[in-house]
Amino acid sequence: MRFIHHLMPNSNSWSSGGRTLIFALLAFLFLNGMITDSPAKEKIDFKPLFPVQIDHRFIRPHETFEEVKDLILRHYYSAEITEEALYWAAIQGMLRQISPPENPDLAKIWLPAEYDIVHDSLKGVQVSIGIKSSFNPADGSLTVTEVLPGSPSDAFLKPQDRILRIDSQSLKGKSLKEVNAFLKAKVGAPITFTVNRDIKIFEVNLQFKEFETQNLIVTRLSETIALIEIKYFTANMSKRLEEELEELAGEGFKGLIIDLRNNSGGVFVESLRVVELFLPENRILLRTLQRETQMQNYTSVNPKPFKFDIAILVNRKTASSAEILTSSLQDHQQALIVGTRTFGKAVFEKTYTLKNQYRLKFITGAMYSPKGRSWQSIGVTPDFLVEQDDNTLDILLKMAPKERLRKDVAMITAYKLLVR
Repeated sequence: MRFIHHLMPNSNSWSSGGRTLIFALLAFLFLNGMITDSPAKEKIDFKPLFPVQIDHRFIRPHETFEEVKDLILRHYYSAEITEEALYWAAIQGMLRQISPPENPDLAKIWLPAEYDIVHDSLKGVQVSIGIKSSFNPADGSLTVTEVLPGSPSDAFLKPQDRILRIDSQSLKGKSLKEVNAFLKAKVGAPITFTVNRDIKIFEVNLQFKEFETQNLIVTRLSETIALIEIKYFTANMSKRLEEELEELAGEGFKGLIIDLRNNSGGVFVESLRVVELFLPENRILLRTLQRETQMQNYTSVNPKPFKFDIAILVNRKTASSAEILTSSLQDHQQALIVGTRTFGKAVFEKTYTLKNQYRLKFITGAMYSPKGRSWQSIGVTPDFLVEQDDNTLDILLKMAPKERLRKDVAMITAYKLLVR
């Protein structure tokens, strides 16, 4: 596995230009000076991405905080309020204050058990029975919307199955939080569903288990074009993708459709390593700004990048690490972007372990594309706009890829761009 170097802005330059006719227009812009090719010549204004200060003086803040807390504890109408609850609420309020306005829960505090679930998702594994569902409180039923491959539910449950009872308990009158609690347990714990499918009602006995989630799916659409679906950037994603790309290159494939729709991000460094698979030595992959280190560049050291024509599919749920890949390959004219504006998360966080073993996460840096663009709040703009509503896309993504290619306008557009 290759590694990525950190360099200061004036340490590198890159060449540009399209490799095929697909990139002819962008190459024209570059050659005519509309896209600069030297970071040293750029004047990039790294402004705060969103306000975190207050717009008034706050006299004696610490004393006022304690005064407010004591007044609540003495005079709040319910004696159930506790100092513990107020401290917890205060921490939640601090974290909202330092989060983007459009994503107020970005900074978080987790109990140890809650963080275990987050950590497993970054590893690409989860402990569950492997379904996605929607809850109807009116009739107390769960409707299965997706069954995850390789999960305990695989081969036992199907989309549109209605779960009427869990462990013989009716779901009617339960809150969503109560229902979700049924669906969380340790490895090996049993669970029984009473299921309605068509006119049949039957029971399914399952056990919770740890299984690997399918975050990378490769499909050969034709003799020269392959579809790469990246659902989430997990540990070792870049290594697995590198192996797949080596196979495709050996088979003579020329073009890739990389589908990042609904990809909410994942492991930061893995997305950089994926970008590096396609960019040669000394090309800037990403710029970051942090308080301690100030400006840094992540730069490729890959002597032999893969040479594919690439089209990337994005939508409003393409975020964070997925936007790193999108913006970087777009800046270097190594991919055409098809879809809608992306989500717009151009910050990264660090997670700290507190003395009580709780975990705390908040923003520690801002990200910029190789040419110094921030996509925070505005998203990455596609080269070819293709609007799709969420319901249509959900239906399309449940189809087999070759069937999807006949009905998915964004995918059809990407395919035509690669074969023209």
